[in-house]
Amino acid sequence: MIDLKHLATLREVARRGSFAAAAEALSLAPSAVYQQMANLEEEVGAVLFERSQRGNRLSEGGRTLVDRAETILAGVADAEAELASISALRGGTLRFGSFTSATAAFAARAVELFEKRYPGVDLFFADGEPYERASRLRMRELDMAVVFSLDHWPAGRDYQGVTVCPESELDHRRLMEDPYLLVLARDHPLASVPELGLEALAGQTVLGGPPWRPDLEAACEAAGVEVRFDSSYRATGFEAFQAFVAAGRGHTLMPRLALGWLREDVVARPLVGGPVRRVTAAVLREAYTTPATRAMLEIVGEVVSGLGQAGGSKGSA
Repeated sequence: MIDLKHLATLREVARRGSFAAAAEALSLAPSAVYQQMANLEEEVGAVLFERSQRGNRLSEGGRTLVDRAETILAGVADAEAELASISALRGGTLRFGSFTSATAAFAARAVELFEKRYPGVDLFFADGEPYERASRLRMRELDMAVVFSLDHWPAGRDYQGVTVCPESELDHRRLMEDPYLLVLARDHPLASVPELGLEALAGQTVLGGPPWRPDLEAACEAAGVEVRFDSSYRATGFEAFQAFVAAGRGHTLMPRLALGWLREDVVARPLVGGPVRRVTAAVLREAYTTPATRAMLEIVGEVVSGLGQAGGSKGSA
């Protein structure tokens, strides 16, 4: 009989490429991972790794078992989810993810409400980039996640352009539209204009890239507006690009939900015709949707509706 814990560890070794990396990901000692793999080889009666001075590589049998492990562990995860539903929200778990600006705007409030209404359900929350949340949905490490997408950038694409979760594997519930605003230095001549059109970008330098740049490039091309996109500045956060904007290197874009991080020496102005993020609550299409997941979907919708009423329309927070 194969120990499922050993099977899950084997999958992690295959994903990470080494015993040490798998041990770090699983919060185990490397010796514990080595022992589990030795036990697994005894359980299946086959050599799973080719051992050499350069490390351990999966054997043909190991690769075969890893392929089977994905199906087996996914089936076990679904079985556990179905059994948890018997508790009818008096037990079980919910694994919920979001991205930072949505967490600040409404997801943290949704977590608070869920915990008050269903104290018997263990809730795990993970914040990160949308493509990371989508990947964790695909790996069945999350039950649902708040993500965003654009016309030219799906939720499951990372910022190097690699698809980590195909859109066909996700089901989305629309929450709000979150438009990008143009961020300018406070002393820029256009900073005093309350609302700008794409024509205001003609001849201007724009800093930034994925995920919004493909949408902005397409919109400007359709409008016949020539913009200088400067790719020599790379950053992972809004704060870094704002610093370059304040230093006069160009303009950048920020979504409305992220304006809580706006610096005092820059301004953000609505950009008519600019990119818009579609913020959704996503679940894995083929996964079982537990009662806890359905309850959180309803709570997130409720909180977002409250934001819309307070701000006049969805996406105005």
